Amino acid sequence: MAHVLHLALPQFQAFVIVVMRVAGLLAAWPILGSRAVPLQIKTGLVVMLGLVLVPIVRVPESPGDPVLLTAGMGTEFLIGMVIGLAVRVLFAGIELAGELIGTQMGLSVVQLFDPTTAQQVPLVGQFQTMIASLVFLSVNAHMMVVRAIAESFEMIPPFGARLSSMLMEDVLRLSTDLFAVAIKLAAPVVAVALMVNLAMAIIGRGVPQMNVFVLTFPLTIAAGLLVLGASMPYAVGLMQSEYGRLTGTVHDLLRVLGHG
Repeated sequence: MAHVLHLALPQFQAFVIVVMRVAGLLAAWPILGSRAVPLQIKTGLVVMLGLVLVPIVRVPESPGDPVLLTAGMGTEFLIGMVIGLAVRVLFAGIELAGELIGTQMGLSVVQLFDPTTAQQVPLVGQFQTMIASLVFLSVNAHMMVVRAIAESFEMIPPFGARLSSMLMEDVLRLSTDLFAVAIKLAAPVVAVALMVNLAMAIIGRGVPQMNVFVLTFPLTIAAGLLVLGASMPYAVGLMQSEYGRLTGTVHDLLRVLGHG
């Protein structure tokens, strides 16, 4: 019995280390990490991915010091969160684009309940998030994230992560990319809404008897919906290209964490 425990304990420790990194990924993942997904499904998915990854990743022997072991487990969780946050930041940019579009169309007052954050979110922002989620799954980007978590064990061995100033630079770059993606997605509708408002302002100056304030809302909403539908192929293509860049972004973050 003692011999069996001696053989099984290292395997169990390796499984726990892998599970901690996978749990960090799912905690920050915008789709499966939401509150709408039951806890049982999240737990089952973490355990399943852990069982799949344990035979193919190389896990060194765990430190004997309980303090070092606890700190190492927390580091593994943070590594998984870094991978998940790279995806979440991109989704945040897409949702921000929806908020900009809704504000320009006059739909910012329409709010929906988002189970992910348990808060009220704009209607167009929720629509953009749903489209982004469908595109994310349709291009198998979720499999790319799973592959990234497996490759992370080669780039960053367990208990081998290091913090450096370059990590903050990469985080700032992700923040700038967030706003860049939001502006690219919202640009068509924002431009058309600006032209409609400018045209109505000119008409209001030329024809003071016309109630421009009342006419602007339906015209802006109609023009915004028309342009939003017409620009959907462009938006989907932009999302696909951004998802394709996720691999490089995740690798850059892992490289910084691995080399410190």
